[in-house]
Amino acid sequence: MIIGLIVGILVVAIIGVGVLAGGAPFVPTRKIWIDDAMKLAKVSADDVIVDLGSGDGAVLKQALKKGAKRAIGYEVNPLLVWWSRLRLKKFGKRAVVLNQNFFHEKLPRDTTVIYLFQVDKVLKKIPRFIEKQRANLTTKKLRVVCFGFALPDLEPKQKRGGMNLYEF
Repeated sequence: MIIGLIVGILVVAIIGVGVLAGGAPFVPTRKIWIDDAMKLAKVSADDVIVDLGSGDGAVLKQALKKGAKRAIGYEVNPLLVWWSRLRLKKFGKRAVVLNQNFFHEKLPRDTTVIYLFQVDKVLKKIPRFIEKQRANLTTKKLRVVCFGFALPDLEPKQKRGGMNLYEF
């Protein structure tokens, strides 16, 4: 009974901390969907992937396995940050997970791809956030993959499965 209670508390903590911090709840993404996202964004060895709400680090891990130069995650849940860092340790400095709210940060200058799996209240703020970041970025064409939902008032360049690709 005590073990069940501890597990229950951990599950609530892992899922709920993001919501309390103003973000989305943690929902794992299946590997096949992550692979589709990498194909949609045409991830290559020149790409620096940023996951805004990186959860358990699965997208970062898959991006690096697919050959991305670097992968950076922003996650507000400290338990998920710890778990992600543990999972990504073998990638060394190519993988970074920051325990920060991305809305308060500058993205790395060499960001080329952004991955999002967020809720509507966060997605409404994303176009303005990206436009603010754009001046700091060196890439000519920033690719944004939005899983499960669409960015409001923007037309995607491509769609694949439950994903939309936008270019800024």
